[in-house]
Amino acid sequence: MTRLRTRTALAVGALALFLAACGGAASSGEITVTNARVPVPAGANGAAYMTLANSGDGADRLIGASTNVAEAAELHQSSMEDGSMAMQQVDGVEIPGGGEAILEPGGYHVMLTGVTSDLAEGDTVDLTLTFDNAGEQTVSAEVVPIGDMEAGSEGMDMSSEGMSSEG
Repeated sequence: MTRLRTRTALAVGALALFLAACGGAASSGEITVTNARVPVPAGANGAAYMTLANSGDGADRLIGASTNVAEAAELHQSSMEDGSMAMQQVDGVEIPGGGEAILEPGGYHVMLTGVTSDLAEGDTVDLTLTFDNAGEQTVSAEVVPIGDMEAGSEGMDMSSEGMSSEG
């Protein structure tokens, strides 16, 4: 009986240490992903947009993405340069502690290159997002008509011919 109590006490102590260690690692908070969507691709490339909210005190960063519906998923930023839209790959998107990062047309987005599936309105795309502190999170993004995207998306051609890509 004493041996059982000792083992139980050791197991409870080990569990408490484990939970305390996990609590420290999670101090950056949790990332919540909302409004994930993918406009119906007009060609071989597409993009995913979403809002990333960080409930923690410390900053986190989106550092990667993957999906099974494209050959590659990369983090990109669009911007106006000399009167035309340009796009560059970036190594991450900062999500401030207690704040959010919005991936939207004309700004940061997940670029889907070499889309391998015929995506239609109403389909869902699984995206695995990788964060510096929060780790991996898989989300489902709804495929929406391009006309349903907010202001700034008009005239955005996500085909390789319509974008200038540097980097």
